[in-house]
Amino acid sequence: MDMQLIRESIELEQPLGTGRSHAQVEGEVTLPGGLREETRVLAAHAMAIAEGAEALQDRASVSGRVVFHVLYTQGDPTKINAIEASADFTHLCELPGSQPRAKVTPQVQVERVEARGSGGRLMMKAVITVLTRAVLDSPVEAVVGVNGTDDAELKTQETVHLRTVAQGGGDVLLREEFELPASLQITDTLYATAVPKLTETTGGLGRIGLNGSVTLEAVHASSLPGRPLVITRHSFPFIQSVEAAGEEGEKLDGCVTVKDVAVASQEMGDGQRTLRAEVLLGLQGWANREETIRLMTDAYTTQGEDLRPVSRELTCRRGDQRSQTAETAKLTLHLPDSAPPVRTMLAAFVNPVMTETEQTAGRLTVTGVMQTTLLYMTDDSQTPVSVHQEAPFRVTFAAQADDAALLTLTAEEAEALPVTSDRVELRCILRLNVDGAVAQPLQLVTDVQCVPAEKPTEDIVLYFVQPGETLWDIARRYRLPVGSVQALNPELTDEPRTGQGIVVWRRSAAQ
Repeated sequence: MDMQLIRESIELEQPLGTGRSHAQVEGEVTLPGGLREETRVLAAHAMAIAEGAEALQDRASVSGRVVFHVLYTQGDPTKINAIEASADFTHLCELPGSQPRAKVTPQVQVERVEARGSGGRLMMKAVITVLTRAVLDSPVEAVVGVNGTDDAELKTQETVHLRTVAQGGGDVLLREEFELPASLQITDTLYATAVPKLTETTGGLGRIGLNGSVTLEAVHASSLPGRPLVITRHSFPFIQSVEAAGEEGEKLDGCVTVKDVAVASQEMGDGQRTLRAEVLLGLQGWANREETIRLMTDAYTTQGEDLRPVSRELTCRRGDQRSQTAETAKLTLHLPDSAPPVRTMLAAFVNPVMTETEQTAGRLTVTGVMQTTLLYMTDDSQTPVSVHQEAPFRVTFAAQADDAALLTLTAEEAEALPVTSDRVELRCILRLNVDGAVAQPLQLVTDVQCVPAEKPTEDIVLYFVQPGETLWDIARRYRLPVGSVQALNPELTDEPRTGQGIVVWRRSAAQ
C-alpha cells in the first residue's frame, strides 16, 4: 500500500497538574529598645508573596518572601509599638506531572504566624501553603489524514481549545494621600496592609488594561483616653496597563497582587493629619484565543491491508476557572476563663484557614478555622489585652471550582464588638479567589500502521447493536464504508440503539 501520512503541528496548552505543600519561614530582627526591657507580643500576622517559580520533573521550585507585621510592648506595657520585617524563602514542592519546560503558576498563603521577643530580639515564624499549577505550552505533532489510498475510511472530530497568545506583566508604584479624622487623635501610623480588587480588563494595540481598586487598612497609635490603637480604612482606584507581547486575542484576563505597602502620617496643623501611602502592585495580563481543530481519531480500509492508528492521550486547556467572590462571615467568640473582661475593643486581626471544600451546583461551601487575635482594654488597667481565639466557620460562595483549581481565602474589614464581658461578635468579609484551568482529554493519532487483514466476506448480515457501539464501529467491523451502511438502513438518522438490528451487506465486484 503506497500510503502517505498527513502530519500537522498543533499549538496546545496542556495542563499537567497541581500541587499543594507547606513550608515554614522564619525571620529575626533586633528591637530598638533595651536588651533587658520586657517584650510582650500582642499580635502578629504576615503576608506572603510568590516572586518566581521554576518547573522541574514532577516538582517545582518556588521563591518569594514573607512580610511580618508585629504589634508589641517593650518596657512600658501601655505603649503599643510595631515592627515590620521580611524573610526570603525558596521551597521545593511536589508537582506531579510537571516537566522542566513547563510554566508554573505559584500562589502562596499564610496559614499560621507566631512571634516572640527575647533579649532585645524578635523571632518570627510563619507556616505557609504553597499552591502550584503547571502548564506545558508546546506544539504537538498529529496525523490528521491519509493520502495514497482510495479505499480508506477516516474518522475525524472537531475539538475546541483555549490558548494564551499574548501576555505581559510588570510592577507599578501607586501613591495616595488621605486626611485622617482629628477626632481619632492619631499620633503615629504603625503599618498598613492592602488588598487589590480587579474589576475590568480591557485591551488593544498590544496592551492590556487592568482597572480596579485597592483597599488600605492602616493601624495607628492614638492619644485617645483608653484607646491607644485605632484603625482606618481607605480605598482608591487604579487604572493601569501592561504591554502584551504576542498576537491579538479575543478573551482578556489578568491578575493584580500587592507586593509591598509603605505608610507614614504627618501633622498638618490645627489637629489635622495626613496619611501618605505607597502600594507596590504586581500586574499580569494575558490574551486568550479559542481555536477549533479537526483531528483524525480512527482509520481503516475496506479491502487489502488494514490500518491501525497509534494514539496517545493528553489533556488540553478547554477553558478557565477564574473568579473572585466575597461573602460576609459572622462568628461569636467566647473568651477563655482566664481572660480579663472586655471594656473597649481596639482591633481584631483575622486569618481564615480552609480545611475542606464542597461543590454543589455552582455553589462552593468552604469549611475552615478562623484564627483571630483580639486586642482590647479592660476596666481596671491601661495595659492592652491580647487574646488569641480559633473558631470553626462554614461559608458558601457563588463559585465553581474543580479539584484541580487553586483556591485562596483572605479576610477583610474585620470588626469585633463586645456582646458581654466575656463574649465578642466578630464580623468580616471573606474573599475567595479561584484560579484553575478546565482540562479535556484528547486522543492524538501519532502514527498509522499497515497491518495484514483477512479478505472481507461477501454476504448479507443482520447485526444487532451491542452496548456502546456506534455506526462507525459496525462499519469498521465489516470493513464497509459508513455511507454504505447508512444507505442500507435509511431509518438511521442518528446513532443506533442497543439491540437494534442493522443490515450489513458486502456485494461482490460483479454485482
